[in-house]
Amino acid sequence: MGNNVNKHCVVITCFDENQPGFLDFSYRIASLAKDYQLTIISLAKITQAELMFEKTQYHVIPASEGKLGWISYLVKSAWFIRQQKPDVVMLLHSAVAPIALLIGAIPSCVYWNEHPFNLIRLPEKSSPIRYYASVFSQKLIFHGAKKARVVMPIGEEQRDDLIARGCDLKRVKMIYMGAADNFLVRSSSEYISEDEPLRLIYIGTVSKERGRDVMLDAMTIIAKKNILVHLMIVGANTEQLDFCFERIKALDIESHVQVIARVTGKEIPAFLANADVGICLWEDTPWWRFNPPTKLFEYLVAGIPILASNIRTHTRYIQNWNNGLIFDYDAISLANAIIEMHMHKNKIHTLKKQAAASGQQYFWSKIEPIFSESVSKVLRS
Repeated sequence: MGNNVNKHCVVITCFDENQPGFLDFSYRIASLAKDYQLTIISLAKITQAELMFEKTQYHVIPASEGKLGWISYLVKSAWFIRQQKPDVVMLLHSAVAPIALLIGAIPSCVYWNEHPFNLIRLPEKSSPIRYYASVFSQKLIFHGAKKARVVMPIGEEQRDDLIARGCDLKRVKMIYMGAADNFLVRSSSEYISEDEPLRLIYIGTVSKERGRDVMLDAMTIIAKKNILVHLMIVGANTEQLDFCFERIKALDIESHVQVIARVTGKEIPAFLANADVGICLWEDTPWWRFNPPTKLFEYLVAGIPILASNIRTHTRYIQNWNNGLIFDYDAISLANAIIEMHMHKNKIHTLKKQAAASGQQYFWSKIEPIFSESVSKVLRS
């Protein structure tokens, strides 16, 4: 237990019902549970095993969907905090940052995991009321970040953006999402024999905007060339599974692609243990130019080189033939990158070593003391 064990911390969450993973939140809640008496607030009952902790109180504040429901959740959560008068508040999502504006002198910390551009997409200007309501909502989130005692962006682009928008440099503490030590699940010195397929893996949301169709079309090119490559996609919901099964069958790539439903965070290392190369792909849109994906750090910690699409939240961490390859966001470019990896399978064992080396700084065991001290500093101040 830490020195703050008798202190009370209220954690405000904002989980999406379609959210594929919770590990980054789990790490932070587990760390807080060591040092504080915790009360966790959520929109719906928390049932995920990785978010359940002993001696922790859970409280649901339901709200409707849309911006009005979001505002209602912010206000009700702030009212709960004012009644409880905790020693510190952890706003465990960028979307709940405005609560910092509503709780007076109670110190707050913000886990800045999503850029407001991604949380609230701007509609067409042909709908001026909706457009300006969205602009206002984005600004409200930024104002919450400015008000908090410390804001914790997950990457350099987010950090620089917050400072450029007027956040006090002294209150901005960049802390990577991190990955648990058990993600390092294999030796990084294994060779791939000529008669073995190159094993690719993608873990995350399986949607068109996250590159689903780009991956499937790229694998169609690979299959037509009879190249020994296999892709496992992990994380599809029921609707996405149905789509993928039909699409894979239509493209005649059933022997090259396998799609798995969502799994718990504890199961992910086992999937990574059977992979040679990970895939990270995002279209180069304004909102994803700030958010490095969780999977990128998990792949590196696991010692898996990465095929990453050309966007700055990938290229900051991945360098060609050091810990992966960069490709343009289209099926032909991805297929060419896969072919290049396959042609140089003898280099992959070296890439694995270098990926593991570049992933050393992302172990949660190394990041947790920074996170814990940042929260403690808020109390001491």
